Amino acid sequence: MRTRVKWISAFIFTMLGLIVLAGCSTSSAKESESITLNFGSMDGPPHVQNAVTFPAFAEEVEQLTNSRVDFRMYMGGALGGPNETLDNIVTGLMDVGRGIHGYNAGKYPVQSVLNLPFMAEGTGEELSIVAQKLYDTFPEIQDEYWDVKPLWIHAADPYAIITKGKAVRSFEDVKGLRLRTPSEEGSQMLEAWGATPVSMGAPDIYDAIQKGVIDGGVLPIAAIKDFNLTDLVDYVTIGYFNTNLFYVSMNENSWEKFTTDEQKLLEEELLGLPMAALAGRTFDEQKEKAEEEAKAAGVEFIELPEEELNKFKDASKHVAENWINRMEERGIPGQKIYDEAIRLIEETNQ
Repeated sequence: MRTRVKWISAFIFTMLGLIVLAGCSTSSAKESESITLNFGSMDGPPHVQNAVTFPAFAEEVEQLTNSRVDFRMYMGGALGGPNETLDNIVTGLMDVGRGIHGYNAGKYPVQSVLNLPFMAEGTGEELSIVAQKLYDTFPEIQDEYWDVKPLWIHAADPYAIITKGKAVRSFEDVKGLRLRTPSEEGSQMLEAWGATPVSMGAPDIYDAIQKGVIDGGVLPIAAIKDFNLTDLVDYVTIGYFNTNLFYVSMNENSWEKFTTDEQKLLEEELLGLPMAALAGRTFDEQKEKAEEEAKAAGVEFIELPEEELNKFKDASKHVAENWINRMEERGIPGQKIYDEAIRLIEETNQ
């Protein structure tokens, strides 16, 4: 009996040793293996996120992994267009991709709290920090990213009404305009104003305006430069009308190609708030350049009187109320999340 017990003990000890050795061997193999991950973007190389933000991220990853991991960039929709990005990350066609939440209707309903009308007071950097903090705070938001590894979430600079041929100087002027919007919440806002929302990917905006398919769009001012609209549009009506959120996410299997130590280092040094702030700040810098170039080209920037701006706010107030009610009906603390978003915006703007 004792002999048998000794044999079993020896067998278990041997197997445990083999498991530990296998783990060490796998870790060593990872550490010695150089890998190249692909990054897919719907936007072209000149877009400020492709030209500035992601290269900065890639360089930092290369440094933190001692040059073991690098990236190959595929832009202009080479690995998939706006509506395909998320699926292509999940399936692994993209190791990393950057997309817009609003292009995936129903996928990110809780995170979309920041897509609601007039939840955009602040800069792109400030709103990006708010978006990331909301993700970090609420499990209900984190659960929406169950099928990917989110790297960071960010916002654009506040959206303005950008038009060709037709100026928006009052609430009445927006009625009947065909305006591009990238989100369900944005569409509801435009309908409340009496405008016609048109859903389309950002790369299609130029042709749509040029051909008269749309009169313009509710867009970040940075988009004027990012999508070469400077010589095409005539008017920019400023109003902090809303913003839109962007995700930069990684395929889960691709994330596992990093060692445990590398993952920890990336989480501590780079992912989340640091990258969200950089992405938002990059948009802010692009906004300044876009505004300067647009004004030099003769584009008129319109500041609405407070009484007119309040008409826009009052007409679309129910969009936020409906969002809160939908969340609460699903057992999600919509009012709490909305209130926290407001608090974070006020706190970040101080």
